[in-house]
Amino acid sequence: MSQLKALVRASFPGVPQMSVEELDRRLRDERPPLIIDVREPLEYEVSHLPGAVHAQGEDIARQIADAEPGRSVVLYCSVGYRSSAAVADLIQLNDPEIGGRVWNLEGSIFEWANSGRAVYRGEKQVGEVHPYGKQWSKLLEPQLRP
Repeated sequence: MSQLKALVRASFPGVPQMSVEELDRRLRDERPPLIIDVREPLEYEVSHLPGAVHAQGEDIARQIADAEPGRSVVLYCSVGYRSSAAVADLIQLNDPEIGGRVWNLEGSIFEWANSGRAVYRGEKQVGEVHPYGKQWSKLLEPQLRP
């Protein structure tokens, strides 16, 4: 996973990265960040981070526009590549309402779940994460694979 995170950082050098530890801490704040899952709908249906909403494409910017002004926003996917690309696209908009408040979750849901943090299907805590594909599933702890 560390090599993959390094690749993501190198591929998207202008994208701010937030660690799972930092997000976990911020979720306990009085004003937690908006969390957006940018994976495919089926991936989101298997499990997602607590309180996460699903959005793709232009809907991501709409979710952010509808959020409380100034609220931090964290995007994630399976390992951080797709969500980093989405954050990079948002940064390219040069929208002052978006800039400086959008982050990628480094390692994304795989690192979140691998570290023992809870994932949910709706409001119910579950013990599995969509593996994205056979090759990628090797990055998930075995007990998390459906």
